[in-house]
Amino acid sequence: MTAHDAQTALDAIRHRREQTLNAYVRHAYARPYLVVSALGLFTVCSSFDLPSPWNTAAVLAGNALALGGLFVHQRRAPVRRKAAGSQVLFYGVAGVLLLVLFWTAAVAAYFLGLPARHTLAAAVTALAAVAASYALRPVVESVIRRNGHC
Repeated sequence: MTAHDAQTALDAIRHRREQTLNAYVRHAYARPYLVVSALGLFTVCSSFDLPSPWNTAAVLAGNALALGGLFVHQRRAPVRRKAAGSQVLFYGVAGVLLLVLFWTAAVAAYFLGLPARHTLAAAVTALAAVAASYALRPVVESVIRRNGHC
């Protein structure tokens, strides 16, 4: 093997790695899965405003929607890779921030005397989650590329 052949092989490996990471990021931010997860989040969070038998049904429906979407998302993934520790930490912090946003919006709606405060807070949280996913995509992509082992 010549030096040119070795360099060509390394370039091909790097190119395939880039293709793999691009496919992973593209699938992670596919719009249908984002919409399903936002609907599941909205359904679960707005269930606090419903009376007793219906709130349980809403929580179950929202969790089924979110978990079903996650299952389909994982099954249809063109690339499978383990999430790195920094990626898991980033998603955990984002989840905690969404919870803080939800409860802050619910308390603000309570003090403003608005009706259906949890539903309003759920709408704010779901819209914020969608907006944050688009705004934070470059950050997540850089985290994935920094830890880019596929």
